[in-house]
Parts: sequence; structure tokens; C-alpha cells
Amino acid sequence: MRDKLFFIVQGFLKYNAFDFGMTLRQFFYKPFFKSFGKNIQIRDGVTIKYPSDIEWGDNIKIGQHCFFVGKGGLKIGNNALIGSGTKIITSDHNFEDIDTPIVEQGLLFKSVYIEENVWFGFDVKVLGGSIIGKGCIVGTNAVINNKKFESFSVIAGTPAKLIRKRN
Repeated sequence: MRDKLFFIVQGFLKYNAFDFGMTLRQFFYKPFFKSFGKNIQIRDGVTIKYPSDIEWGDNIKIGQHCFFVGKGGLKIGNNALIGSGTKIITSDHNFEDIDTPIVEQGLLFKSVYIEENVWFGFDVKVLGGSIIGKGCIVGTNAVINNKKFESFSVIAGTPAKLIRKRN
């Protein structure tokens, strides 16, 4: 019920631009999340589904037109910088039964955990089962699918791979 009410609130606040819109979103979104830290800046056009399963730390900056699905568990640590267009999705479609249309097989959910002090470039995609360690940098358009990256990794590509470690 709480998530359904959030969708209504989000509908009114999603496209309010500039600092005024970020202030409104920070104030009105907070009660709907599992945890919602201090100083979270959510730019306009961001879509959030199932905030009751989302934990956000402090000092998170989220660029325009990002998309988050929290069902199954999504956690983002402190001091994260999320580039515009990023999508973090915890859901996937079941498809194993070849006698049943995929659309009727339902969804499965895998959590996503993003540790503190990460930077995502534009249009990053993170899919269920992924873990991104502390201090990682994820390059523009990277796709991370059910993978774990250790702390201080520089990650890029489709599919994402380790480019180098930060010293």
C-alpha cells in the first residue's frame, strides 16, 4: 500500500526542476523508503519503483531520468554519484517453462548492493544480483549483470569488466 501511495506522490513531484524540485522530493519521498539518508539530491525525471525495499545512505546525487526498482532489495551507500539515465533494476522475467508464455511466468527479484563512494557515468545499467564495491568508478553505458566488483575498481563495457584498480 505504501508503495502505491508513493507512485501518486512521485507523479506530482517527478518533473519539478531545479533546486526547488529536489527539495520537494527529498522532503516528500523520505517516508516511503526503507532508509533515506541526509542530503539526497534527486534530479527531475527520476522514476522509483518499490521504495519500501530501497536503502539510501547520505550524500547521494542522482542525475536526471534515472530508473530504480527496489523490490527484492536495493542498497546504495554514502557519497554516491549516479549519472543521468542510469537504471538499477532488481527484477527479471521468469522464462524457463517453454509451454507457458513468458508474460505469464511472473518475475523474480535479486538484490543489488552498491557500497559507498561510487561514481556511475551516464546511462549505466545495473541488474539484479550485482555488488559494486567501495570507491568504484563505472564508465558510461556499462552494463553490470549479476556480477561482483571489488572495491576501488574501474569498470566499463558491455558487459562490464574490470579495466583497472584505483590505487
